[in-house]
Amino acid sequence: MEFIRYTRDMYGQETLQGISWDLLPVVTYTGLVIIIAHFLYKMIINKK
Repeated sequence: MEFIRYTRDMYGQETLQGISWDLLPVVTYTGLVIIIAHFLYKMIINKK
């Protein structure tokens, strides 16, 4: 599976074309886990 796609431009240089859409769920779920973990951490620390 290609995560990063490259092409060649008219001068023969390799250029970045984009990233694979297969990574979207990974990034989304990682972000949600970080947000939820931060929320729970703040709830536990600020409990007085």
